[in-house]
Amino acid sequence: MDGMKSMSFLLYLWIFAHVLTGLIVSLITLPPLKQMLKEAGAVKSNFRQREVVNMAGSLIVVTWVLLVAVAGILPLLVDKLGIYMPESFVLNPDVSVPLTLIIMGAGFFGLIDDLLGNRDHSGFRGHIGAILRGKLTTGSLKAIGIPIVAILSFSLISSSILEIFGDALLVALFVNTLNLLDLRPGRALKVYIPLQLMFIVVSAGTLGPSSAVLIGVAVVLLIPDLREEIMLGDIGSNILGGILGFCFAYAFDWNVKLPVVGLLVLLQLLTERYSISGIVERVTPLRALDNLGRRLED
Repeated sequence: MDGMKSMSFLLYLWIFAHVLTGLIVSLITLPPLKQMLKEAGAVKSNFRQREVVNMAGSLIVVTWVLLVAVAGILPLLVDKLGIYMPESFVLNPDVSVPLTLIIMGAGFFGLIDDLLGNRDHSGFRGHIGAILRGKLTTGSLKAIGIPIVAILSFSLISSSILEIFGDALLVALFVNTLNLLDLRPGRALKVYIPLQLMFIVVSAGTLGPSSAVLIGVAVVLLIPDLREEIMLGDIGSNILGGILGFCFAYAFDWNVKLPVVGLLVLLQLLTERYSISGIVERVTPLRALDNLGRRLED
């Protein structure tokens, strides 16, 4: 029993080390990335019509690819040096490989939306209507492409067709939900961070070592997002939604997943008629949480 407690403590310590690593690498990487985006013209007016560096969510891709590469080499170095490392401490390829597909795929379609998209068509109704009229929008391309990427991703870890398609639907719904939320500074990250922490706690032995680094990246993005120095862009909100969808699908059984699918579908339908920002403004606790840490002056 003491050995199990010791192993559990070490596992959570390792998870915390991953969070800290993601935070440190992101702190180092974000300033030059912001400068690069600014010089490339990736600047957009926010809801207050302030010029803000856009597509800062690309930091997630940069940090993830860098650290996954290091994690891939680390076991080889450990083996050569003869250092003992418990099996559970090494990144689980059953998580890291499909999660990498989700991050890269969601990021790719988000980048297309950031670079080429417009807001002539919005919401499921707008994009589906455009497709029915024979017009392909960046939003409809994303609505088709991300589920395909998710299907490919879950096919690596499941042999059940029904489960693969169900989990891909979850990813698509989470992606669209984070897109809907990312209309005010910090809002998407305030939802992402606690949910991701919960998923890691629920599945510490599998999701923890492989996805904890993303918490560190999100924390680094949160402060400049709240200060209206950056915007995540569609690349950022897509990736965050994709990560949440994947981790939720991985962590829970369908007795939990099915009600959440229903709730997310209802949310999509609700936002076809009502503004999320309008709802948040009218509900005092939501408004207080939404404004927490933000600049409120005009």
